[in-house]
Amino acid sequence: MPDRTAARSNDRPRAQGGFGLGDALVLGLSGSGPAQTLAVSLASLVAVSGTGSVLPVLLCFIPMLGIAIGYQRLNRWDPDSGATFTWVGRTFHPWLGFMAGWMILLYYTLGTSSLTIPAGTYTLELLAPRWVDHPLAVACAGGAWNIAVCLLALQGLKVAARFEWVIVIFQYLVLLAVAAAGVWALAHAGTAVAFSREWFTLQGAGGLRGLTGGIVIACFMYSGWDAAIYVNEESTDRVNNPGRAAIASVVILAVAYAFCVLGYQAVLPAAQLQSHAGNALAVIATRLLGRPWGTLMSLAVLTGTLATLQAAVISAARVSFSMARERVMPRVLLRTDPHSGNPRMATAIMGSLNLVLLALVLSSGSIASALNNIANSLGLIAILFYALTGAAAVWQGRALLSRSAGDLVLGGLLPAGGVLFLAWVAIESVRNGATSPAVLAWGAGSLAVGAVITTLLHLSGRGGFHRRPDTSVSQPEGSRS
Repeated sequence: MPDRTAARSNDRPRAQGGFGLGDALVLGLSGSGPAQTLAVSLASLVAVSGTGSVLPVLLCFIPMLGIAIGYQRLNRWDPDSGATFTWVGRTFHPWLGFMAGWMILLYYTLGTSSLTIPAGTYTLELLAPRWVDHPLAVACAGGAWNIAVCLLALQGLKVAARFEWVIVIFQYLVLLAVAAAGVWALAHAGTAVAFSREWFTLQGAGGLRGLTGGIVIACFMYSGWDAAIYVNEESTDRVNNPGRAAIASVVILAVAYAFCVLGYQAVLPAAQLQSHAGNALAVIATRLLGRPWGTLMSLAVLTGTLATLQAAVISAARVSFSMARERVMPRVLLRTDPHSGNPRMATAIMGSLNLVLLALVLSSGSIASALNNIANSLGLIAILFYALTGAAAVWQGRALLSRSAGDLVLGGLLPAGGVLFLAWVAIESVRNGATSPAVLAWGAGSLAVGAVITTLLHLSGRGGFHRRPDTSVSQPEGSRS
């Protein structure tokens, strides 16, 4: 089998000026979008897990870390911007690889579209509150931001990274400052709900049903850190840095989410938290530190949403670029900037797709309802492609597991544990009703469309990737370093 990495050396995007470990890290942190994620998840998390909401966040950490380690090892083996698409296809079957890539594109296109409207809402709340209830105004504001971040991404990865750096630092400073104030108030009996050690027990999390519901939400909160991987072909050390950034992103997110949930969840009575679900973080910040901090928090949520929007466009562009290179997506997606190598056509198309979906939401209530159901199924879709990647990591490196205790733990036990955990979450969320039949149906329908496409590609013989299965077992590149 020829060296695929060498074969791609003249056919990969490049980042001008070098895209380093720190740049990949901020992209991974932006992909998860902690400010925006907490803004939309906190009330729901507390609704299902009560004041035990920190527990599901902590329980998700080790399995998610195991999956991130799987990404790291697979990236050392084959640093391809398609990531899961390529790895699953080479390890298991090209058909399954396409389905994995399809899931990632669903996640990053429909998920990005779901960010566009909140971006418009927060902009109007800050600048023109009287227009917040006008759907057209919200759509125009959100669409303008979508165009802006897409144009920024078209300037090249290093330019986009500078934007991400500023937002990540601001976002985390605001989130952690308010969380610290919340923990201080909690320690001094200044919150609506008093602290109890029961918060860290199964009973405090609402029993098994409440804990499971909280874990589903927590999995959604963590998702997005893999954005650090899709820029591997443009990284200065593409074999090692993207994997390190992915692992560091998961660790930082775990600490930040646990600390913020602990500091925020008890500030307001449960009923008030639910009634302010749309702007809960701003209300909490105002309650703890005064009105200016409420405005700062709204600004952190807005800018964090824009950073996540850009990270999603960048990720979708790289995955679709890799799929086009393997002839399972239109070849037009391979057009790059002649100077920077930035995949400009894939970036422009993925950014434009968000505007098309936004227009569909604006034009029809039925389409809006459909897109909402699909967006709600994205957490389950993310669980599936994370689990597929973890399974591919274990299977591809199976011959190395007996080499040392470290390989057994890092290459086998942790990724396999992550896969089993995510499988349990998916099954349990359906069994106990945390995932509704409508959401499940739309998610399955979306995957069925991908299955039809890859089957037609295979039958027509147009997909080059479908003709090159690779089930070889080899030592991950760079694993000896």
